Amino acid sequence: MKLLQIPEGLRTKALDIADGIDDVLIYGETCYGSCDLPIHVAKALKCDKIIHYGHSKFMDSEIPVEYKEIREDYDPVPVLENEIGKIKEDKIGLVSALQFLDSLEKAKKFLESKGKKVIIGKGSFNDGQILGCDVSAGKSIENDIDVFLYIGSGKFHPLGLALETKKPVWVLDVEKQEIKDLEELKEKFIKQRYAAIALAKDAKKFGIFVSIKAGQMKIELAKKIKENLVKKEKKAYILIFDEIKPEKLLGYDLDCFINTACPRIVIEDRTRFGKPILNPNEIESFI
Repeated sequence: MKLLQIPEGLRTKALDIADGIDDVLIYGETCYGSCDLPIHVAKALKCDKIIHYGHSKFMDSEIPVEYKEIREDYDPVPVLENEIGKIKEDKIGLVSALQFLDSLEKAKKFLESKGKKVIIGKGSFNDGQILGCDVSAGKSIENDIDVFLYIGSGKFHPLGLALETKKPVWVLDVEKQEIKDLEELKEKFIKQRYAAIALAKDAKKFGIFVSIKAGQMKIELAKKIKENLVKKEKKAYILIFDEIKPEKLLGYDLDCFINTACPRIVIEDRTRFGKPILNPNEIESFI
């Protein structure tokens, strides 16, 4: 028996995909990436394989996982022809999420025809591929370029790159068909970060989030953070979740949250929690 896992963006194709697989169960919960494999579900159902659509391999699993990458046949050249004048720098590093990776070579060829030097970095996954939690493909070329150009949609991946490197990041938004500078969003996030850190320094009771998702579970890190907080005469509690949402925290009398799960929770939703919430790399100044 096989367990089919499909991200929300591909749900309309789920039944057609399932029709082509013998003895298959469709996993209906939200999927946030290949760090979010339903290993415990597959074990409980006695499945011998997980078929995971839409993402690259992120981790090893005790149950075999067949990864099915999904890529779009997107042509970035029309947008580049109209918008590339916004980017004045000559040396450009190209990056993308998995879905639009095939557009990088098309963009590279066009940009080089306009006299730009273009580099596609190598990281943990495919050439040029970044995640919000892994921007090694960008960092590998940071010293060789003047600016990054991310091709894709959403802000999690390019903002992660902007926060981890010192080079400007531009986004070719495939939905809005425009190129925009990420600097304003980066500065907004950094201001929110500093405000959260300032509030956290005065907090007395901390809630430390741990996710049970296979690729996000960092219980040892949570224990270490708790130990350091207790040494500072703070109270700290480790809270275990599958999916971390602000509404699940109602009723907990806590002053501050620390997230050891996916950094997207803080990067995209910091203001939704009503209390300061920090990722582990943001707590060094007070523990």
